[in-house]
Amino acid sequence: MQADGHNGNNALDTLKKSDIKVYELIGRQSQGIQTFEQYHKGILDALRTEDGIVYDLIAAEHTRVQDTIQLIAAENQCSQAVLAALGSVAQNKTTEGFPGARFHGGSEVVDEIETLAAARAKEVFGARYANVQPHSGSTANQIVLAALLNSGDKILSMGFDQGGHPSHGAAESLIGKLFEVESYYVDRDSFLLDYEAIRQQALNFRPKLIICGATAYSRTIDFAEFRSIADEVGAFLLADISHISGLVIAGAHPSPMNYAHFTTTSTYKPGGPRGGLILMGEDTALCKRIEQATFPGVQGTPYLNHIAAKAVFFKEALSEEYKARQFEIVENARRLAYNLVGLGYDVLTGGTDNHMVLVNVANFKKGLTGIIAQKCLEDCGIVINMNKLPYDKRCATVTSGMRLGTPIVTKNSMGVEQMDEITSLVDAVLKEVQVVSETEYELDESFCDEIRGRVKKLCSRFPMR
Repeated sequence: MQADGHNGNNALDTLKKSDIKVYELIGRQSQGIQTFEQYHKGILDALRTEDGIVYDLIAAEHTRVQDTIQLIAAENQCSQAVLAALGSVAQNKTTEGFPGARFHGGSEVVDEIETLAAARAKEVFGARYANVQPHSGSTANQIVLAALLNSGDKILSMGFDQGGHPSHGAAESLIGKLFEVESYYVDRDSFLLDYEAIRQQALNFRPKLIICGATAYSRTIDFAEFRSIADEVGAFLLADISHISGLVIAGAHPSPMNYAHFTTTSTYKPGGPRGGLILMGEDTALCKRIEQATFPGVQGTPYLNHIAAKAVFFKEALSEEYKARQFEIVENARRLAYNLVGLGYDVLTGGTDNHMVLVNVANFKKGLTGIIAQKCLEDCGIVINMNKLPYDKRCATVTSGMRLGTPIVTKNSMGVEQMDEITSLVDAVLKEVQVVSETEYELDESFCDEIRGRVKKLCSRFPMR
């Protein structure tokens, strides 16, 4: 067939049909079109060229993490495969709604990505339903509440100052402003959850929703008991397992899956990408309400690159290596707690069942506060966070406590012997620091240099993985 005045004798017309694809590939590459591998391989080079300042800052963050001991309980370290998915072209796709019912065209590939991520999440957690769209753990909680409650409805949750999370109803949070929230507390002497006291409180308050789960509680949570309380008062039960979700995956902590009506978690704390997740066990009757509350209720287009990264992480979480590491995380935390107790530190509840250790530093040295502990340890290359403790008289920006966590050091292959070394380093710094005020202190620079050198030497033996 001839067109546009051509006689049909050009080079393309002389090719066999089997050669056309080869011709098209060569032609496209000659115009600068790259393959998938070529396009993504140049990401770091592109950043270096286009914005050297940001490139250098990210490089500095890599160095900071590599050369310091990371003991923040709320942090973890994702794999290079997860990072690759985060930095992919999946980030460019806009599409609201759920697979098979999108509000934008061109969604056939991302539909497969999201379907895969949800299927893997269900397998990982033993769930019947998984919503992988929430942008964060807090957003996941907001979605559940939007699906269940009307403004002014009652929520019973662990107090923020007791170890709960702001998204469970802290007065300053959106949830605290929209709903009538009452807090339950840990026992003043043991710092353990008192389930009978919570039951009586629920019977008096009659909440529509009970939230269990914590950001600063180092013992096992009895989800079956919480469900019993919820059933007795006719309430829904939401279990937020963000901090312990990796342990739940491995069986290192009991699962709430068939006790809670809804289970939420962030996906970065167990070692995946930033994001949230909503799960349901045997009873999935309200899953459509959850999806409507997701979109258009609480958020718009999902982050498809994050969902792809979640799919990668969920595959990793199915491995025996991942599951074994969760038990090592607990073993390392228990070793830290045991060592600190032996050195005279006031470890809340006397130990830990999970990945975190809570310490009342005010009882170790006169005038010592959480903020001073955090800052002086960081001066020496040990990164922890101050933490307000139950019944703490100090404000949240000062605190009497510090919180230590073992996920990252364990990910980098440190074991109980290294926990002994870390305990010794922490103890040396807190014994050396001179308290000036609630927030001010003095620490000899030569001492800091010595400890930083020991920290860097330890970290060099256990590089980021």
